[in-house]
Amino acid sequence: MGLYIQIHSMHGLFRSRDLELGRDEDSGGQITYVLELAKKLGELDGIDKIDIITRYISDSEYPGYSQKIEPVSQKVDIVRIKAGPDKYLKKFELWPYINDFTENVKTFIKESGRRPDVLHSNFADSGLVCSMLSEELKIPQVHTSHSLARPEMEKTGTSEKEIEYLNKTLHFEERMKAEQRIINNAKIIVASTNQEIETQYSGYETKGLENKFRVVSPGINPDVFYPPSNINPSPKEGETFQLLENLISQNFKHPEKTLVTTLSRVDRVKNLNNLIRAFAIDKSLSSVANLAIFGGNLKSIGKGQPILDEMNNLIRASNLYGSVFLYGDFLDYFTQVPAYYRFFSKKRGIFVNPAFIEPFGLTVIEAGACGLPVVATKNGGPSEIINDGENGLLVDPESPADIAKKIRAVIETPGLWDKLSENGKNNIKKNYTWTMAAKKYFEVFVDALK
Repeated sequence: MGLYIQIHSMHGLFRSRDLELGRDEDSGGQITYVLELAKKLGELDGIDKIDIITRYISDSEYPGYSQKIEPVSQKVDIVRIKAGPDKYLKKFELWPYINDFTENVKTFIKESGRRPDVLHSNFADSGLVCSMLSEELKIPQVHTSHSLARPEMEKTGTSEKEIEYLNKTLHFEERMKAEQRIINNAKIIVASTNQEIETQYSGYETKGLENKFRVVSPGINPDVFYPPSNINPSPKEGETFQLLENLISQNFKHPEKTLVTTLSRVDRVKNLNNLIRAFAIDKSLSSVANLAIFGGNLKSIGKGQPILDEMNNLIRASNLYGSVFLYGDFLDYFTQVPAYYRFFSKKRGIFVNPAFIEPFGLTVIEAGACGLPVVATKNGGPSEIINDGENGLLVDPESPADIAKKIRAVIETPGLWDKLSENGKNNIKKNYTWTMAAKKYFEVFVDALK
C-alpha cells in the first residue's frame, strides 16, 4: 500500500475548481501551490491517498466551501473541518480557533480509521496544528512556510509603535513563536529556494537543525501555462483576450504604447506603490509605456483599502490617469490567468513583480512559461529563478528609479525582449513543473518516515 498524506492548508478560500485567487489577501499563490502539488502527488504510484485538510465555511457571501468532502481526483479529496463560527474568517482571525481545529482533525483521523503516514503543513497556522498533532500522535511533520512573520515585518518597515497593533490584528508575535515551534518539531522543512533558507529563516533559531532543510521549487502546469501561438484561441481564451483588449482601449490615452503589467493581491509587501512611482518619476518611461495593475477583487479589498487609496492618490498626484489603471475584479486562475499572460506576451508586453520580498514567485514562472519577459524583485525566490540579463531582469524593489530603468531596458535595448522571452520559456520548461515538484516531495515524505 502507498502513502497516505494529509496536506494541511487551514486558511483561505480553498476548493478544487474556480479558484477565487486575488479575492482577498488569503486567496494567493499558496492555494494554487497546494492544489497543483496534491493533484500531481495523486498521480504517483507510491501514493495511495491525499487529503487536503482545510476549514469548513458556510457563508452566503462565500459559496462553494461547505462540502465536507470534495473529490479532486481519484486519490485526492478536500476535507473541510469545522473551527469556530461557520462564516468565513480571514487567516489572522483564525488563531483563537487553532486548538478547536486541531481537536476536530484528531476526531476525523479517528473516525476515518486510518492514520496519515505524514502531515504536510502549509503556512504558520497549519504548521502549528500539525506540530500539535505530530507531537501527540507521533506522525512525522513536513512543513512549507510560504511566508514567515519576522522577515515580513522587517521588509514592510514595521515601526515599534505599530508592533502592538499588529500583534493584536495580525498575530505577528504569536506567529513567530509558532514558527519556531514548527522548526523544532518538523522532520523536514521545505523551502522554495536556497535564499529562503539563508535569509528568511535567519531570524529564527536553527543552529544544529540545518539538516532539516530541503529545497523543492514549485512549478507550473505546462498544459495550462504555455506561449501564445498563431492558432485562433479557444472561445474561453478569446473572451479573455477581448476583455483585456477592451480594458486597454478604454483606459489608456495611447493604447499603442508598450504594455507593462503585474498580477498581485493588494498587500503592502507586494510593493505596488513603488511600481506606480517608477512611472511617476521617470517621464521617459511613462512616455513610452502604460501600466496595467491586476490587483484582485478591489470591491472586497478589506485591510488593503489604505494601500489602494495610496495607489489612487499616487496616480492622481502624478497625473498618470490614462497611463496607469487598476483592474477591479479577480481573474479566474484556470481560464483567465493563463490567457492574461499570453495576451500580454502577444502584445510584446513586460511582466513586473516588484515585491519587497518574494519567498518564491509563482507569477514569475507563470509569466516566463508564457513567453512574457519578467522584471522581478531581487529579494527572495526570483533571484534563483532569474539569471539577471539572460532570462529576466532583477531590480531593487526599494528603488522606483531602478524599477523604471530595468523596464526601459527591455523596451529600448534591441533584441532584449526576444532574448528574455525565449530564455524564460526554456528555463521554466526545463526546471519548473509540478510533476518535478511532486516527485521531489515524495522523496521528502519517504525521508521523513525514515
